[in-house]
Amino acid sequence: MHISVLRRSLLCICLFIAIAPLFAQEQLGMRLERYAGIYGASINPAAMAFNPNRWEVSLFSADAFLANNYLFLQNTSLPKILRNSDQIRSARDFRPERPPPADVILADFFTADRRMHGAAQARLSGPGFSVRMGENHVFGLSTALRTGFSMYKIPAVLRYDRIGFLLQGETVRIAPTGPTAAAWGEVALHYSHRNTDGAMVVAWGITPKLLLGLEGGFGRIEGAFDYTPLAGDTGAFASAKWDYGLTLNNISALEQAESIKPQVNGYGAGLDMGISWAMPAEDSDAPEDYQWRAGASLLDVGFIHFNRGAERHHIEFNTTVTLSADDLDADKVQGYVADASRIFLGDSTRSLQAQTFNIGMPTALSLQFDYRVTPRFYIGGLLIQRVPFSKYSLQRPNTLAAVPRFEHRWFSLSLPVVLNDWQSLRVGLAARLGFLVLGSDHLRSFFTQNKFTGTDFYIGLKINSFSIRSGEKGGRAGKQRGSRRNVKGVKCYDF
Repeated sequence: MHISVLRRSLLCICLFIAIAPLFAQEQLGMRLERYAGIYGASINPAAMAFNPNRWEVSLFSADAFLANNYLFLQNTSLPKILRNSDQIRSARDFRPERPPPADVILADFFTADRRMHGAAQARLSGPGFSVRMGENHVFGLSTALRTGFSMYKIPAVLRYDRIGFLLQGETVRIAPTGPTAAAWGEVALHYSHRNTDGAMVVAWGITPKLLLGLEGGFGRIEGAFDYTPLAGDTGAFASAKWDYGLTLNNISALEQAESIKPQVNGYGAGLDMGISWAMPAEDSDAPEDYQWRAGASLLDVGFIHFNRGAERHHIEFNTTVTLSADDLDADKVQGYVADASRIFLGDSTRSLQAQTFNIGMPTALSLQFDYRVTPRFYIGGLLIQRVPFSKYSLQRPNTLAAVPRFEHRWFSLSLPVVLNDWQSLRVGLAARLGFLVLGSDHLRSFFTQNKFTGTDFYIGLKINSFSIRSGEKGGRAGKQRGSRRNVKGVKCYDF
C-alpha cells in the first residue's frame, strides 16, 4: 500500500483527535441545578444569583469529554481502555490468518461519505469560592487549568479508506481545514446581581478572566489544493496556501529528553456574561425558588497572545512541488519546519512570518431553560452553539440537551440526554451527595460497545454553608404577591 508523507501526517492528526487524553465538554449533571453555584457560572454567570447557599468553597473539580466521527475502537469500554491504553493497534495491521492478541484494542475507521470532526476540551479546577453579600450580590473567584483541541469540517476525501488508498497518479482536491490546540491557565472573577423588584426576578452576571498561555498551535489549509501520489513515497502538491504556528519550548525539551516545566508563553483575556429571568414559585418566599427560569449567555469570548518561544509560518506557491520522504532529513520539529520552508519556498527561513500568534477561545452562545414540575423535580434544557470569532479559534461541540433531575439541598440525581454536534446522542447519569458530585453525560462508554468513539465523566468536591437564609428582606416582589410571599427571616430546608 502506497502511503505518502501527506497521508501519514493527516492520519496521525486524526488518530490524535480520536484517542488523545484531552477531554471535557459541558458536564450538565454538575452545572445546571440551583445548587451548582460556581460550577454553574461556566454555563451562565447569572446562575450564581439563584444558588440558595450563602457561600461555598470549591476544593477541586475535574471533567473529561471526547467525541469524534473519524475512527472508533472496537468492542471496548473506558475501563478497558484505561487498563490497556498501550495496547491500541490499527485493525488494518491484522488479518484473519494473523489475528490480534486477546488484550489488543483495535482502532478502525468510519467509511461514511461525510465531513468529519474531532473536538476535545479539558478543565481541572483548583480552589475557588463564591459568597452572597446582602441579598442581591454574589462575588466569587475560581482558578483552572484548561486544554482544548478542535478540528472541524475535515473533508471526506481525508477518510482513511480514501486518502490511504489513492492510486498512483490519481489527483484529489483537499478543501480548507485545520486543527487548533492550546493549554492555558485561567484566573476568573465572578459577579452576579439579581433584582427582585416586580413580579419577576432578573439576574445578570459577568466573569472576566486572566488567561495564562502555556502551549498553543494551529494549522490551516487556507485554499483548496491538488494532491497527487507519485511513484515511491512521493507526492505532488499544486498551488497551495498554508498557515501554521506553534510554541516550541516544551517540544524542544521533549526532543532533548529534558523534563517539561510548565511555563507561561503568553497572556490573554477572556469574558463570560449572561442574564436570567425567573418567575418565583407561588409556594415560596425565596427568590431562589422559581417556577421557571430562562437564561442566555455568551461564553469564552477572548484570545491568548503567544509571544514566547512562538513561531507563525506561511507557505504559499502557485506551481507544482514534488515532495519525497528522502527530502525530509530532520529528526526534530524545528528541523521539519525548516525543511518544509526549504522544499516549498526554496529557503529554510522564508516561511517564518512572526514570533507571535493568537489563538481564540472556544466562544459559544448558550440558551438555558429550567422548569419546576414539583417542589423537588425539575426539567432543564440547554442549547450551546459555537461562535468562532477567528479561523484560529478553538471550537467547542454544539450541544442540545434535556436534563430531568430530582433536587434536594443535600443530594440530587440528574439524567442528562445530550445530542452533540447534531449527530451523537448520549445518555448520562449524575449525582450530588452532600459535598461530592459524580457523573457522566455518556454512561454507555463505561460498558463494552461495538464502536467506542468517546466518553465523558466528571467529579467535583466543595463545601458550603450549613444554613440557607432566603428572603430576609421580603422584597417588593413578595409584597406584591401578598400573603403567599410575606414570610421573613430564616428559611431552612427540611430533610
